[in-house]
Amino acid sequence: MALFNLLNGLFHVPSWLKLLAMGVAASGLALCSFNLLFLFQANLSLIATYGATAAFDAGILQFLQLTVWGYMALVFYVLFEVCLHGLIDRIRRGPG
Repeated sequence: MALFNLLNGLFHVPSWLKLLAMGVAASGLALCSFNLLFLFQANLSLIATYGATAAFDAGILQFLQLTVWGYMALVFYVLFEVCLHGLIDRIRRGPG
């Protein structure tokens, strides 16, 4: 419920603050998702090549860390979209 209240509050802030939040969210998304697909492929290739040895030598831990980075990127994307829809809604309503 707290997350919903946070997103709802972000939807109703002034336009300049939405643009600022969109910039932060886009930067966070770029940071979190930079090269993420290639890192996943390399990790899975390592585990496929070396099997249990690579998995127990931190291969599983790295896979979990990459998964967390992916979910963080998703959170930043959702924040970006909330701000975008708030701005579009404000434009559709017009001045006043």
